[in-house]
Amino acid sequence: MNAMTKGTLATVTLLASVLLGGMSVSAAEEETPKPTPETKLDSKGKTIVEEGVIGPEDPTPDPEKPDENLPENPDISVNPDSGSLVLQRVSVMNFGTIKTSGSEIKANAAPITLSEGETRGAIVGWSDVRSGGTYGYTITAELTKQFTGVTPDTSNALTGATLNYTNGMAVPAASNENVVPSNVATAFELDKDSGAKTVVTADKAKLEGKGSYVMEFGQSDKYTGTDGTKGTDKTAVTLTVPATVASNMVLDTYNAVVTWKIVAAV
Repeated sequence: MNAMTKGTLATVTLLASVLLGGMSVSAAEEETPKPTPETKLDSKGKTIVEEGVIGPEDPTPDPEKPDENLPENPDISVNPDSGSLVLQRVSVMNFGTIKTSGSEIKANAAPITLSEGETRGAIVGWSDVRSGGTYGYTITAELTKQFTGVTPDTSNALTGATLNYTNGMAVPAASNENVVPSNVATAFELDKDSGAKTVVTADKAKLEGKGSYVMEFGQSDKYTGTDGTKGTDKTAVTLTVPATVASNMVLDTYNAVVTWKIVAAV
């Protein structure tokens, strides 16, 4: 009796284990979570766009290394004014010493001297950051003051003198992927009586000219680009004095003014 009871109990215990095991698997299957439907939630952002201005502290790209900026330099004049369409920098041109002569005189403007012996031709830099939908402008140059002596109470002047610009190229800053102005005068002459000459035209219809640019007249010996002419930075801007004036020049220091202007398209 006792033996049978033990056997019976053993059998019952074994069966219970099997049944409980089966029940355990079934319970686990019933507790598996169902896939959750996809959900999403947006995080919204906001900003306000206002028209910016370019000022004296904003850089002008190096025409021969447009991923760098031109450093401060005594041969470069900086516009103290700010604007969304603005000329930023122009060269100070030094033609050195000339002597009275019975023949026509030609003198070249010295190039801009940068650090480590590098040079650049004469430059003009500008930017257009007007708000979207506003395009187009012209840049002009004009000899607004003839070479005139600085000695007081005299009328010394190099009457009929002209300035010739050659080997011009317009270069955008490296980060500027806007459409470059398509109409650029690579060579032109200025004289006191002919008025302003158009140097750059950004076509309004073609959405040209946004961002920052620099134009260089004459390229250095180290120039590696394809638009300009290597080794012309010392000869690209030339002062010409007619022979009649050259033979009668009064000893003095003479200054002239070339006025650059940028005007929005209408």
